[in-house]
Amino acid sequence: MSFIKRLGYYLGGFSVGLVFLFFFFNGKRTQCNYAPSARVKSDIQKKEWIFQDNFYTITDTVQWFKNADVRFSESTIGIDSCNVYVMKVDDSLFSVENCTDIVIFKR
Repeated sequence: MSFIKRLGYYLGGFSVGLVFLFFFFNGKRTQCNYAPSARVKSDIQKKEWIFQDNFYTITDTVQWFKNADVRFSESTIGIDSCNVYVMKVDDSLFSVENCTDIVIFKR
């Protein structure tokens, strides 16, 4: 088989695959979280949030949470009930209990 035929088959299959991916992922909010802090924040965003009574006053919760930085060295991960992550936003530290169904933000 000549090079031109092989190139034609390759480009034909590649273009069919691109069209399939375009229609398959069209309109879906697909995202890939590679960094550990991005995976933790994505998992927290999917659950119900509960704030402790004396928690910081927050005007825009979503933007505030996007600016949060996860401190894995200070976090307690791998315990039976809930993982406890320490996060930092604007010089303030807080802890987040990440359970199976809910997330509890504590000061």
